[in-house]
Amino acid sequence: MDNPQVSVVRCSEFHSLKGVEEAVCRGLELIGGLESIICPGDRVLIKPNILKDASYLTGVTTNPYLIEAVCGLARQAGAGRVIIGEGAGVGNNTEEAFKETGLIEVARRCRAELIDLKKAEMVWMSIPGGVIFRRLRIPRPVLEANVIINLPVMKTHDAFPATLGLKNIKGVIAESDKKRFHKWGLSQAIVDLNKLLLPQLTIIDGTVGMEGLGPVYGTPVNLGLLIISQDTVAADSVAALIMGIEPEEIEYIKLAGEQGLGCNNPSRMEISGLSIDEVKRPFEVVHLDFSDYKKWGIEIKEEGACSGCRHMMESVILSLEKEGKLKLLRGYSLIFGQLVKPSSSPQGKLVSIGLCTRGYKNISQYIPGCPPHPHDVLAFFEKLA
Repeated sequence: MDNPQVSVVRCSEFHSLKGVEEAVCRGLELIGGLESIICPGDRVLIKPNILKDASYLTGVTTNPYLIEAVCGLARQAGAGRVIIGEGAGVGNNTEEAFKETGLIEVARRCRAELIDLKKAEMVWMSIPGGVIFRRLRIPRPVLEANVIINLPVMKTHDAFPATLGLKNIKGVIAESDKKRFHKWGLSQAIVDLNKLLLPQLTIIDGTVGMEGLGPVYGTPVNLGLLIISQDTVAADSVAALIMGIEPEEIEYIKLAGEQGLGCNNPSRMEISGLSIDEVKRPFEVVHLDFSDYKKWGIEIKEEGACSGCRHMMESVILSLEKEGKLKLLRGYSLIFGQLVKPSSSPQGKLVSIGLCTRGYKNISQYIPGCPPHPHDVLAFFEKLA
């Protein structure tokens, strides 16, 4: 979009349906309203972020009042069918997540269909201009939707400085494909998917976000904001700036802008409601000194690592610390990054991590991926224990 519209609105009463609905309506009015997106009789798919069975108060999942408000407004705009569709994160049960987050009751009140996309029929679809993926399996309910409304949570992530709208669409694909995204290049894979399923509307949920060890183990941030746009790249860019992160630092936003999926240049956007400076609140992004872990008998060496591998490794290490399992890494020498070389006398058994270290897989144990999925890294060391 040229000069895309992005609205930023306060949502102070985010623990009530009325308060959230009023904020959504204010934000939508500033960019043309739902009537400019939904036609009478349309099938509307609402894609929240229901990563696992956790309350929105933790910052992990989308505020259910936001989901309910959008369902109701879609009905008012003339939607014939309203579907809430999601597939929980790798290793998590979607139905348990629906129950814990209150979505079963939300769907009942809104007369919306609630679909576990992990169990939906999958259809192979080609991706025009796909770089890593030329085709993917997509759930039929997603393909059949006339309108996709994207409701991501504003939070930090273990592979990026932040996870926002473009990244949230990854939740629709099969669990095995989620792992393939990590194996073959997560940022470009996200962009390829959005070439096929770019939402018509993105509302970034900043009512309760997350900083630190996101997207699951971080600290809630009661920001009380909504960022709304028909341009997902623009919405993500504005949200990133509010979080104190330059959009160019988030690789999938950078690639999406370069490949024509939307605008990542704030100077070309029409930002209405509140300005970025009025609401900017830098989020804590985890940064570790890996040399500190030598005292645990763990050698970690990285050189030239991208933010994906670095964030992933930081997340894995801090997760193990939090769970009292850091001893799983004791006795290992871990290397990652484009420029890294194994030590001539490593402190422990050598493990090379990520696609950039594949040249050392003959002299080490190797964990593939770009970046590897944290779940796979944890599983690797648990298996060796």
